[in-house]
Amino acid sequence: MNSYYYRLRNNKKTKFIVLCIVAIVIIDIFILLGNFSSTLYSSESLAPHLATFLAGSSLGHMMQIILIWFLPIFLLIMCADSYIQEYRTGYRYIVATKKGRFSYYKTMLFGNMSFSFLVIVCCLLLNMFIAYLVFMNGEFDKGLAPDLFPENTLYILVNSMPTISNVIYIIFFGFFTSLCAGMATVLSWCFPDMKYTYPLSFVFWFSQILGLHHSLALIIQPFNEVNLEDFIFIFFKSTILFLAIITVGFIYKVKSDEV
Repeated sequence: MNSYYYRLRNNKKTKFIVLCIVAIVIIDIFILLGNFSSTLYSSESLAPHLATFLAGSSLGHMMQIILIWFLPIFLLIMCADSYIQEYRTGYRYIVATKKGRFSYYKTMLFGNMSFSFLVIVCCLLLNMFIAYLVFMNGEFDKGLAPDLFPENTLYILVNSMPTISNVIYIIFFGFFTSLCAGMATVLSWCFPDMKYTYPLSFVFWFSQILGLHHSLALIIQPFNEVNLEDFIFIFFKSTILFLAIITVGFIYKVKSDEV
């Protein structure tokens, strides 16, 4: 696994996408600075817990749309489509013969999933740190008081401990990012061509983002009105779908690939 991480860290495409993700979460803070420039250093400015990337307080939500909607594209370029290049060059035969099919695919799958998790979590924690620093004096909560929805236990819990909630939701997003990376990885195995892998990965991911009441976006963005029952339903619906694709793709590839 260490050698796989080393390859990713020294890959130019990987470095470029990591820098793009960092830029996206930083640009979102600059957009917020523009939105609240007149009240930046006063108590009328945005509360720091609402200035984080996942809270989505910037007007237009442009950065959130770019990263969350097109997440599988970022992940494929960053690491998940590495198999396609190895398939074209024949490098996979060399590595798989040396390590064995199971070990080869397992290392690539868990390497991509864990690397994607670490990248997205670190970038969002960086965004959170800067947001809390810049908006430290802000008290404007956009009307999202903890008692706004007294019948919604999850809403009350999340808004009563906003800093902890931000960290937890970052981990949630990291979890689904890793599943998205795993899904994209196995799709690249089964369809080792960009014209198939990229659209399929996007369609599967976007099918979970779409929807008003059962969108995956509702459980990766804190401080919204989703209730606990819907949260649990969305969580397991999306998790089961991604795990099913990953499991079926992994078993199929290990058993069917002739090395």
